[in-house]
Amino acid sequence: MPIVEIPLGEWLPDSPSFKNPGCEVADNVIPAPGGYRPFNSAFTTGSSGSGFSSGFSSGFSGGTGAADFASSVVKGARQLFDNSGNSVLVGGLDDGLFIRRAVLTETGSLTSIGDGEAWDFAQFNDFVIATGGSNAPQYLSDIDSDDTWSALGGSPPNAKRCAKVGDFLMLGHVAGVPNRIQWSAFNNPTGAWAASRLTQAGSADLPTEFGGVQRIVGGRYATVFQQRGIMRLSYVGPPVVWRADTVSADRGTMAPFSVVNIGYFSFFLGQDGFYVTNGTSVDPIGTQRINRWFFENVAQSRIKEVHGAIDWQNECIVWAFHGQNSTEYNRFLIYSYAQNRWSTATTIVNWVVSSTLDGIDIDSLDAVYSNLDNISLSLDSDEFKAKDRRLAAFIPSGSLSLYATFTGEPLEATWETGEFQPSPGRRVHASEIWPVMEAANWDSKMTLLMSGNRGQRTTSAEKAAGWAGFAPVRGEGQKMAVRWVKPSGTWDEAQGIQVRFRPSGFR
Repeated sequence: MPIVEIPLGEWLPDSPSFKNPGCEVADNVIPAPGGYRPFNSAFTTGSSGSGFSSGFSSGFSGGTGAADFASSVVKGARQLFDNSGNSVLVGGLDDGLFIRRAVLTETGSLTSIGDGEAWDFAQFNDFVIATGGSNAPQYLSDIDSDDTWSALGGSPPNAKRCAKVGDFLMLGHVAGVPNRIQWSAFNNPTGAWAASRLTQAGSADLPTEFGGVQRIVGGRYATVFQQRGIMRLSYVGPPVVWRADTVSADRGTMAPFSVVNIGYFSFFLGQDGFYVTNGTSVDPIGTQRINRWFFENVAQSRIKEVHGAIDWQNECIVWAFHGQNSTEYNRFLIYSYAQNRWSTATTIVNWVVSSTLDGIDIDSLDAVYSNLDNISLSLDSDEFKAKDRRLAAFIPSGSLSLYATFTGEPLEATWETGEFQPSPGRRVHASEIWPVMEAANWDSKMTLLMSGNRGQRTTSAEKAAGWAGFAPVRGEGQKMAVRWVKPSGTWDEAQGIQVRFRPSGFR
């Protein structure tokens, strides 16, 4: 009996099912050369206690400790680095801010930023600045040692957005004038903010037709995202200080924290899909691939809350969003900028953020695990190594938020291929499905989806791959597709499937 091999190609949910060259479903996986790698569950090690079970709804495992908790839902977070190169996480709650080094320290009693809003953060030399809601800009005076947020000096305006641009702190979406940007005195964010040719402090109103300032990407110049346009601000010195040029007059973002910056490139969610800009031009990355799927699956009322972070290890950007009818961030959209391919993941978070692993030595394991014999990971696991970059998140734990990195066991993965004809023009009978993957065991579950020339689809019973490495199935039709489920557990790479079939004549 002949065998046809179907690679696990690019996830293309917007393409027709028949002759789709890729997958219609690719969930809890990450695009990789020649196939997919697993997307791991969230894992946390803390100062005391033992872990939640792997069956927890957001898919995390491992130990917990008070050092890992924020007192309420996290609304915004960012990874920074201190002067010794150590990772520092800063973040916000509805009415407070925190900084996380070895422990998480909160500052409260601020004004609520409101539902659907988030804090923005910028580092300016040793200062760390936070803006959000109707609060005055807050800051830490020393990223190495300051744990208490306080109001920034110099009478800056209340604003929602901030960034370090050249030698200036730039604020955007200024209170009462959402299309306004305002910048500090030269190299002096705590100095007087009043407009001055001497200090170069000043402000400018960007085109009102573009809407409010949504995000500022800093660097040598500023890329300013408005609701319906993108501006580039270049330093020209007094008296103008900043020259504004239009990058896009018809495309901006309604989701401020969907903007994710890597070098000179900013990836973002526009009104009609996902794009990337280098500050000069704007190019699509989701058109005719995943844009339609996204808009059909996102909760439209929460679309402005889509936010993203970089998964440096896997060379991906991960956007968290509310799925249809969900009040939580329960879906991830994953874009591999290395492979220029997409996938998804299903897990629950409060906020996703780029981070690094906290190191832990063997003498400290007793404080995390009550019984060393019950540790689910090898002592050689990457989980116990410090400083390696990893994707992280704050995950709901009752009314609290728990910090975790996505370094646990692989989540249950699901693929569904497009429809194909193993013998064009003829009906076929399929009897075996072989997964092509590198894995510790063959516990895959396979479902055969057969259809006739009029589109009637029949679905076989789900069958597990046995010791011989294949799943026995039974189905007959002109076209076939395969749904493949790999339960949670260790695997390395999935590349495709093989189907054994025989022609069964005409009908």
